[in-house]
Amino acid sequence: MYEIMYIFMLKSQPYGITCGENMVKECKEEAGIPGSISCSAIPAGAVSYMDIDGYRYKRDILFCYDLKLPESLIPKNEESFVSLIKNVADGEVESFKLNPATNFANVIRRTYLFKPN
Repeated sequence: MYEIMYIFMLKSQPYGITCGENMVKECKEEAGIPGSISCSAIPAGAVSYMDIDGYRYKRDILFCYDLKLPESLIPKNEESFVSLIKNVADGEVESFKLNPATNFANVIRRTYLFKPN
């Protein structure tokens, strides 16, 4: 059985909701993944780091989740009037691509396809 997994970046953690609730909300907004699927995501850890850019010093924590998607579901972000009204797919993601996990280290190391963080 082939597992479909996507890695995508969510926004910041809002006040008043848990990390899990935020993950479900952002999955819907950024990838059109319904809550009935994203609620099954498994917390996989956290990455803490700091970034210094000129005079700017920033500390961040990335909360990581594993989410197995049905083969029939292809995440997509389509900004349209209808999607904005329904508060789904807000147009912030350019695209999604399915890649074997073994390729990610090379893609991150050798390209600029991902944000530095």
